[in-house]
Amino acid sequence: MTRYRKVFSAFHNIYRLVTTFGDIQNFATGICRLYRSAFRADKVVMVCKNISSAGFLKVRLENKSQYIKKGGLSVLGRIEKQILKQQKEIISNNRLIYPFVFTDVLGAIYIKRSSKIKSFDEIEKKWFLSLCEEVSMGLKVFYSFHEQQKIMVSYIKSLSRFLNQYVPTSYLHTKPMFKLIKAMGKIMKLSEAEIKSLEYASTLHDAGKIQVPSGLLKKDAPLTDEEYTLMTKHPRKGIELIKNLEILKPAIPIILHHHERYDGKGYPSKLKKDKIPLGSRILAILDTFDAMYFGRPYRKERPMHEIEQELKKQKGKQFDPKIVEAFLKILKRKSIRKYLKSSPSKLSVTGKHQ
Repeated sequence: MTRYRKVFSAFHNIYRLVTTFGDIQNFATGICRLYRSAFRADKVVMVCKNISSAGFLKVRLENKSQYIKKGGLSVLGRIEKQILKQQKEIISNNRLIYPFVFTDVLGAIYIKRSSKIKSFDEIEKKWFLSLCEEVSMGLKVFYSFHEQQKIMVSYIKSLSRFLNQYVPTSYLHTKPMFKLIKAMGKIMKLSEAEIKSLEYASTLHDAGKIQVPSGLLKKDAPLTDEEYTLMTKHPRKGIELIKNLEILKPAIPIILHHHERYDGKGYPSKLKKDKIPLGSRILAILDTFDAMYFGRPYRKERPMHEIEQELKKQKGKQFDPKIVEAFLKILKRKSIRKYLKSSPSKLSVTGKHQ
């Protein structure tokens, strides 16, 4: 009964792996562990196409060791090459091999038991074939999802470039900001998904300004009460543009509330302190830093010591004190200072309001 439960659990775990892991290495490693547990295998090898680069990923679990290789055909052994070429399963007493095929070859798996252990019985062989069919479909879903993500990321980049032309004040220096976001993510102990959402939010944080009259965006004089009210609506307008894009849903709260203030005097919802999403509190500091460090057409660049003083001054007012302290620690790193100094410091843009 125990082994029946293990196999049925394996089918459920395939679904969980497909829907949980965002990278192919963790997915493939999870699949290998699943096979090792379900079939009491001494050796499990899985090869598949590597999403992040052209080539293959190879995961091997043997005894208590784990090996991972990435690269071209050179990472594949003779058996793996043969499986992918012939696209035929091999079922024997101590060795089970299956190519993952779903309209095209996606990869293969190879499991082996020591001759000292009981051979695979007929029920296990049938379970193996059924499980491999599920993994084939899971791999196809996994690859299709990531292909859609690539398309959406291209769309996001195109939208960002368009926004930078129409709303130049929405511009953040992408490479330096992404580096600072990763550094902040590490020090704030954010997950990879939270860091990615923050990157998307930084790219599209002022998308709603596309619906603000260009004359208002370029205005030099202080805004009237009516104009200010109109400007405060741009975060919600931005959300309307992207709300149906699944990949951006985690970034929506960050974008919506990045103009809130820690003291509750921001917009659009006048949220206060921890009621403001963490990503929004981080982005508020990064957005302000970008404007001060790189400058804007209507505002000169400021030296680092002045920026640090301004951030300290706004602790507990505009910004979360803890996040300010974390950010200041990052700015003191020599590697960060050197990277920022090597980044472009001027913009060829013509906007007037941040």
